[in-house]
Amino acid sequence: MANWFDFISLTLTIGVVGGVIYSILYTSKRISQSVQSTKESLKTRGLTISDKGVSIKTSKRFDREDYVDATQRGFVKAMGAASFRKGDGPVNAVSHTPPVMHRSGSVASSKSNGSVEEKKKKGLFRKNHSGSKDKI
Repeated sequence: MANWFDFISLTLTIGVVGGVIYSILYTSKRISQSVQSTKESLKTRGLTISDKGVSIKTSKRFDREDYVDATQRGFVKAMGAASFRKGDGPVNAVSHTPPVMHRSGSVASSKSNGSVEEKKKKGLFRKNHSGSKDKI
């Protein structure tokens, strides 16, 4: 025979299990609503998201002339950003040749006094200059 404690325990257990199930259903519903509203806002921007992927709606068609113009703009920007001939002055107007660029050695190479033989690394399977193997 069941007493009043068993009925209270059953009621509390059913309440807790029901609360967990309700919270799971409520959270999943909120997440799906959030995803749906995000899809709608992206759709107004021209992006359509489906289970097959993403499609982008564009309002303009590009033809060959547009691609050529964009490529030329890219080359002009690259030439403008290049560092050669900056600060050297104008091109020699008489011979149409650019001024000569002067090169200088780097600080690291001018400070090193070691020879080529000193810089060679010794390894386990490298040969000596005489042709025999290094001994360990």
